[in-house]
Amino acid sequence: MTERYCVLLCPIIVISGACLLGCSSDESTNQPATATTPRNAAASSNDSDAADNGLLVDITDRLGITPPKGDWPDGDYMTPEITPGGVAVLDFDGDGRLDLYQVNHCAAGSFTAPAPNRLFRQKEDGTFEEVPDAAGLNDRGYGHGVAVGDIDNDGDPDVLVTNYGPNALYINEGGRYVNHTAEAGIEGDQWSSSAGFLDYDRDGDLDLYIVNFAVFDPDRRCVVGDDPNDLDYCGPHLFDGLVDTLYRNNGDGTFTDVTEQANIVLPGRGWGLACGDVTGDGWCDVYVANDEEPAQLWVNQQDGTFEEEAVFRGCAYNMAGRVEAGMGVAIADVDGDQRMDLFKTHLGGETNTLYLSDGSDELYSDETARSTMGSVDRPYTGWGCGFVDFDHDGLLDMAVANGRVSKGVPQPSSQLSPFWSRFAEPNLLFKGEPGGRFVNISDQAGRFGSEPLSSRGMAFADLDNDGDLDLAVQQLDNELRVYRNDAPQPGAHWLIVRAMTGQRDAYGARVIATAGDRKWVRLAHPASSYLASNDPRAHFGLGSEESVDQLIIEWPSGRRETFAVPGVDRVITVKEGEGQPVDG
Repeated sequence: MTERYCVLLCPIIVISGACLLGCSSDESTNQPATATTPRNAAASSNDSDAADNGLLVDITDRLGITPPKGDWPDGDYMTPEITPGGVAVLDFDGDGRLDLYQVNHCAAGSFTAPAPNRLFRQKEDGTFEEVPDAAGLNDRGYGHGVAVGDIDNDGDPDVLVTNYGPNALYINEGGRYVNHTAEAGIEGDQWSSSAGFLDYDRDGDLDLYIVNFAVFDPDRRCVVGDDPNDLDYCGPHLFDGLVDTLYRNNGDGTFTDVTEQANIVLPGRGWGLACGDVTGDGWCDVYVANDEEPAQLWVNQQDGTFEEEAVFRGCAYNMAGRVEAGMGVAIADVDGDQRMDLFKTHLGGETNTLYLSDGSDELYSDETARSTMGSVDRPYTGWGCGFVDFDHDGLLDMAVANGRVSKGVPQPSSQLSPFWSRFAEPNLLFKGEPGGRFVNISDQAGRFGSEPLSSRGMAFADLDNDGDLDLAVQQLDNELRVYRNDAPQPGAHWLIVRAMTGQRDAYGARVIATAGDRKWVRLAHPASSYLASNDPRAHFGLGSEESVDQLIIEWPSGRRETFAVPGVDRVITVKEGEGQPVDG
């Protein structure tokens, strides 16, 4: 069924920043509606992975990841409650195992009901345990997204949480987090969505880009058709978009807002972003998906400023020259031409869009039709997304998390309540083929591709250290689902490369592997998908190749080095300055 946005019922009422409330213990106003979705109803399908034998296996319950306490109420048709939440993978305690961080939001119908974020530590046996108070990361804002990065170059990951309301920066102090938002100079009180750390000025420390959405009016109500009692969620076109925010890292634990100075001046209703060298000049750019507005490609001018060039480069509109309701973003070299390609998820009724560079650093073309994904994904509303070589055949595949934003037909097979089942959709999995084409294999993806849910943020990481990338998907009702990747076949080899500069991951490094007559380029950066922070390491499926002949790292600093690869089917760490210089 095609999604549609609803018409305005009430007039616009201007509100102040005071309306952007966090999820606190004060529930004197905006009480949530009557709860109708028992948590155990949704969780019962995860009692064992035995019944889920697809390529992606739901192992949430087996891992010890429990849903929040209490039932999830019906919605109150307030737009912020239909768009969260986020998820991140990080090794917060430095034990070498990836942990999971879940960004939550107030219960539907409320802006004040407490819903602190949750942190799950991975234990030695591969299961998880919840960390009390999330080790200080139990942010009580109306959570949306998350960015992870080592802002002080001390070797442990710090965390930025985006909210409907003030954002929060947490510094990792030996596995315990301390809120340094005010001290660091992070300001603002608006509706933020995704965020990413990046070294845009090549000074050796991580700066911060925050995507902002719109000015929301809680007194605005929208209806379906002419029935004033048939409420639904308002579309984004009814809200004024905001300018994103760029913070420069001062190198002393503080940041300076350089948004205007850097020429980030055009507003947009932004959701997802990807950070990376899109134009091939070695400097980090930023691509932002905007909702019912042209996408933005902020191209680094190498002097501390950016120019918006999405229209010029062919990745602002779809092939028909129309704006789309952009949500999530993926970035990767899809067709093997050593150039970064782009992908955006959209509202139901629009296809998700694949932009291929076709070997050019200058221009993109909409190759959605060639990909063959559009005919499959058009009915669905996509959010989190990512290009991942799930089966290690050397070709990138695509996973998309789905869930409606306007009322549809109730899904009888959904474990959600009657209210929320009208917003539920199954996720999608596509297998990559040569030339940027894809085949729908969602029916082989277990519950990931068959169970109707309201999925939003999706992160990719090798959680179980077996060499393939697994999925963590945040649900609209603050539940987290984890899917183990069982797609690789015997004899399919792999390599994971952790590129480091100093004590931290080298965000934005391009990692180039050559084996025989095959060459792959992967981007080492966690900021992509939707409201998520992924495993920052570069992952390669090698197919039948049993060795890697050459590994080149193009560092964010501009340096190029080659490193020896001692073998495949392993994780290797390479450090800037320790390789052999490469000319050109």
